[in-house]
Amino acid sequence: MNDLFILGLALGMLAALLMNVGKGVQKQFVHVFSHWREMFHPPYRGKLILWILGFAMTASATIPFSLGLKLSQSPSAVSAMTGVGLIGLGLYAVYVIGERFGREDFLGIALVVVGTSLLAYLGGEHGESIRKFTTWRLVTAVVTLVAGGVVCCYVSRFWPKMHGLAYGSMAGMLIGLALFLADIALVEAGGDFVGQLSNPFPYIALLFAATATVVTQFGFLKSRAIEVVSAVNSATILTPLFLEVTVYGLYPVVVQVVLMLVIVSGVLLLSRGAAARVSG
Repeated sequence: MNDLFILGLALGMLAALLMNVGKGVQKQFVHVFSHWREMFHPPYRGKLILWILGFAMTASATIPFSLGLKLSQSPSAVSAMTGVGLIGLGLYAVYVIGERFGREDFLGIALVVVGTSLLAYLGGEHGESIRKFTTWRLVTAVVTLVAGGVVCCYVSRFWPKMHGLAYGSMAGMLIGLALFLADIALVEAGGDFVGQLSNPFPYIALLFAATATVVTQFGFLKSRAIEVVSAVNSATILTPLFLEVTVYGLYPVVVQVVLMLVIVSGVLLLSRGAAARVSG
């Protein structure tokens, strides 16, 4: 068992929890902005402070995500920790907001726990020495994914039922791209956590992440949260897996793919339960 890989996944779990629970806090108190100037004064000021706290939680996830990537050397495995973040959001929805857990939630938790536990037990398959890339392969993969997402969103204008899936998948893909580019930044910097800030990839990753937030809101405009959240989290997990193959040339073993699919199944179930209701 690779201890650094386990620690990297643990940091990925922490990041996913900060991001998802922070999102829940923001959703719970976002209505405070409807009060405009009054939100800076009692009784609304407290809610504004809590919303800011939620935003800070989400933003702070960047650090453990980056550290998790450095230690695990596997963006696909770290992205799979999204499922753990959804469990945290679901628990927040139940014990703080008052949502109810259903069968889908419990089954989703079981699948995510089993999938992530076995993935961690197996450890990392790839070492940092073979995580190499060429610019043209990276650019080709990124352009292909983004272009495909844009086309799907455009087509959804004529197929309304696909709106949530198209925009949710686009947002999740952008998050997955951001996560992968954060790993690219580390590879480019030779694993130097501070040195990565001298190359453009961390900033492009932040731009993709910010764009994903906007795209998600477009998805919510015409679709149910259940549809959008399901697509977002599934694409977030699968995009880095695709990029590891196309950019790094690293092919996962069959059992890793199976575990990823188990986690995605759990995420889909969680996304349809309490986590989806608070995310919407």
